[in-house]
Amino acid sequence: MNKAVKVILNILIAIAGLAFFVLMIDMLGSVKYANREVEDPVESESMVFEYELKHRAYGEIIGGYYADRLSDFEPKPGMENIYNVAEYSHAAFMSRVYEEKGDDRMIRANTAKMEALKNILGDYRYTADEVDEMIQKAP
Repeated sequence: MNKAVKVILNILIAIAGLAFFVLMIDMLGSVKYANREVEDPVESESMVFEYELKHRAYGEIIGGYYADRLSDFEPKPGMENIYNVAEYSHAAFMSRVYEEKGDDRMIRANTAKMEALKNILGDYRYTADEVDEMIQKAP
């Protein structure tokens, strides 16, 4: 075999070995994502919920609530707090709508619903005050 061909083949083998090494490192780095299917969806959802609460993103909480309700009508165990905050936030928004329309019957019904929801908020009762404040400040 010609000396130039051997050098070229050695270079190609070195490049292939280097590419194999880089791909192995990349594959090993992605192993941590292989167990994502076994993550607890309630825990993941709770972390997102806490983040949204921290940033007072009640619209996002309501959006997630309705997205969940499309697939599961009953709340998953452990997600009741999220659903309660979302339902209260929606009821508070609707109270503003009913006030704008002047619908006294719906205002009374919605106020009763909000009071019932406020009583089951538990540790998240402070969210009711935040939501009410946001609704009152809205233009």
